Amino acid sequence: MPIDDLLDYFVERDKTSSEPETHLQISDTGASGHYRGLHLSTVFQPLFDAATLKARAHEALLRVHDEAGNSLSPAAAFAIPASTDEVVYFDRLCRIMHAVNFVRQAPSGSELFVNVSGRHLLGVTNRGHGEIFERLLHMCGLKPRQIILEVLEAKVDDISRLNEAVAAYRERGYRVAIDDFGCEHSNFDRLWRLTPDIVKLDRSLILQGTSNERARRILPKIIEIIHELGAQVVCEGVETPEQHALAIDAGADLVQGYYYAMPAPELISRATRPVLGQPVRPQLVTETFRCLVPE
Repeated sequence: MPIDDLLDYFVERDKTSSEPETHLQISDTGASGHYRGLHLSTVFQPLFDAATLKARAHEALLRVHDEAGNSLSPAAAFAIPASTDEVVYFDRLCRIMHAVNFVRQAPSGSELFVNVSGRHLLGVTNRGHGEIFERLLHMCGLKPRQIILEVLEAKVDDISRLNEAVAAYRERGYRVAIDDFGCEHSNFDRLWRLTPDIVKLDRSLILQGTSNERARRILPKIIEIIHELGAQVVCEGVETPEQHALAIDAGADLVQGYYYAMPAPELISRATRPVLGQPVRPQLVTETFRCLVPE
């Protein structure tokens, strides 16, 4: 890996300071990020094959702490960059940090899910999405075909710009996953226009399916429609044996959640499920979504 070239991209040269600020740091133990007083790090959560519970890919998740050691949410961190250029830069910094931490321990050809900020999608113009990221990935030893870009489409109101971004990414060899489908403004019309490779169902669909008979009957039909669009389906946020059984019975291709493995800096190759009946650690953040299935 040409580390010097990679690091040089993430050096901020302030004319008022004699020392440039390095936002990406790489050591024998991995990569970390530093930006506007924030410390950035990576944890990974596997996505498991629903049939075998072997890891098919890993999702990189951002962990953020301020100078006092307090934890911040990724959303709070992404709210700090003020300009479009800054948020594009910050988004790339996080994704490249994840890529370095992934490639140093992943077998050749392994696949990585990374999130893409909606502000980033709207901030890049002239179908340049993924061009600079591809060059930086090459320095890490990864190819676009190993990367699945997660897009939270419900957070992007400009569907034409979103469609343009998705098309540009796919032309470069990236695959695209729509995240949290089933909440807020998600609908099948947007899926038909975006033609993603993977659709991750919002966990509210699984939650409702375990307590609402109507939702339980509808979930397999939702997955069937997505399959007809040519996309694979991920049931995420699985935390209990009942939710696991529902995801499998409904026809999910991949499953993800605390029931199988907790996010960790190290990659996990097989699910480490708890003993049936034992409590599972709850979600750190609980959110209520307006989803496709009515209460």
